[in-house]
Amino acid sequence: MPALKMDINELEKRLEEEACSRSYYSLSKRYQGGAYCLIHEDGMWRILYSERNLDDEPLFEGESESEACEFFFEFMTKRILHRHLVGYFISLKNAEALAEQLAQRGIATHRNDVPYHGWDDPRFRVFVTGKDIFKAQELLGELPVRDHRD
Repeated sequence: MPALKMDINELEKRLEEEACSRSYYSLSKRYQGGAYCLIHEDGMWRILYSERNLDDEPLFEGESESEACEFFFEFMTKRILHRHLVGYFISLKNAEALAEQLAQRGIATHRNDVPYHGWDDPRFRVFVTGKDIFKAQELLGELPVRDHRD
C-alpha cells in the first residue's frame, strides 16, 4: 500500500507531534516577526524565510502540495533546533532552581539572560529543546513558570 501523501493539515499535526516551535514557522501566510513560511500563491507552493514582508530566496518551489509539505517537515525537524521557553524569572536563584529540577529528571536546559530595563535589570530565561517540552509540561503544568508578572 503506498504511503499517504501529506497535505498542509497533516503537516501541521506532525509538526506539533515533533514539538516544533510555532514561533519558528508559519503555514499558509507570511509571519511578520520572522519565520520559515509555507505558502501557496500563483499556483506554486513556496518555502521561504520571511520577516516584515521581506522574503529570502525560496528553499523550495513546486506545484505539489505533498512535496512541499514533505520538504517543510524534513527541514523543520532536521535542520532547525526548536527551543521552548519554560521559565522566565527576575531571580537568578529561581532560574537555577528550575534548571536543576529539570536536570534531575533528565531534561537538559539552556539559559538565555536578557536585559529588561537595561543591563542592571536582567531577566533569566530557561529553555528546553525539542520534545523535552512535553516532559516539562507534564512536570510543571502551564508554561512558562514565572516568579512575577512584568
